[in-house]
Amino acid sequence: MKRILGKIGTFLGTIFGILLALFVGIFFVLLLPLDYLKYKRSLFYKTEHKKYKLFAGSGCYFDFYNEIAKNHLPINYIFNPKNDALELGWFVYEKTLLLPNSIIEYHSDVEKWFCGDYDGGHDVSSIPLEEYLQQEMDNMNELLGHTVCDAAVVLVDINQLDNFDVAKQEKRFLIYDNNREDVLKDFCNSKSCF
Repeated sequence: MKRILGKIGTFLGTIFGILLALFVGIFFVLLLPLDYLKYKRSLFYKTEHKKYKLFAGSGCYFDFYNEIAKNHLPINYIFNPKNDALELGWFVYEKTLLLPNSIIEYHSDVEKWFCGDYDGGHDVSSIPLEEYLQQEMDNMNELLGHTVCDAAVVLVDINQLDNFDVAKQEKRFLIYDNNREDVLKDFCNSKSCF
């Protein structure tokens, strides 16, 4: 009896593995061509002419770049000289670095904002906001070999915030809710970044 149950378990495990492999395969077969077409039709490809990389049309920076280009905003994208992957470059308006993909959390016990990079759902680092912004600016300026920016702001989705009342007082946040384009336009049209 144990032998028969073992064979049935092995058979069902094999069937499950095959079905899972088929599902993943079909997912890639359907998704990759759509991603490729999205990339080839994008404003990013039309202006930068970069070769397609796997899932290039699916990132936060990709969408952000296309949003800026679509609205003809005077925000420049600067490629990282060590790696031309879109997610490793920087968005700069005048001398202000814009960080569109950061995790923000408020620690009420120390009354400070903490920030980190978003990396597939994991908080890579959580450091005080001032330190994070300075680190990002220093990293960019060092890699480029000259001072490109001397200020930084973080774009924050309102749905990510637990403490909106405190967040709206922070001058280094650009807070949006389904209106990121309008927030960016207002930011670029304002006389002063802060």
